[in-house]
Amino acid sequence: MIADLAKALGVSIAELLTGDFRENTNQSANMKKMLFYVCPICGNIVTSVGAGTFSCCGITLLQQEAEQCDANHDIKVEVIDHEYFVTVQHAMSKDHYISFVAYITSGSFEMVKLYPEQDIAVRFYKQGHGILLAYCNKHGLFQVRV
Repeated sequence: MIADLAKALGVSIAELLTGDFRENTNQSANMKKMLFYVCPICGNIVTSVGAGTFSCCGITLLQQEAEQCDANHDIKVEVIDHEYFVTVQHAMSKDHYISFVAYITSGSFEMVKLYPEQDIAVRFYKQGHGILLAYCNKHGLFQVRV
């Protein structure tokens, strides 16, 4: 019954139940403006090129705001044979780790999922100027422009 009402109104069930309707006004977004939503319970990652309302594990996900790198989340980038070699000096314990590293240009997006106790060493084929992002499961999203 709720699903039928949501369909008739053209909204998601989550929007119907929360009353939080968001319309995506930017239908042709630049990939560099990609948004990330990460579930704090299971670690699920949702990406979009426009604002939206997403839920996972019964909660509405908050949009992650990318911050500039700091001493504890410093993204190092080397160019080797037309590739970006990305490393991050960061703990990779079961409780505190970098969950993913992503490379975004105006027309493409690539992401590498990382796991605890794994080294953070990722290669991306260089496709021009863009943004490199690293997501820390405790402190959020960090970025550096390349």
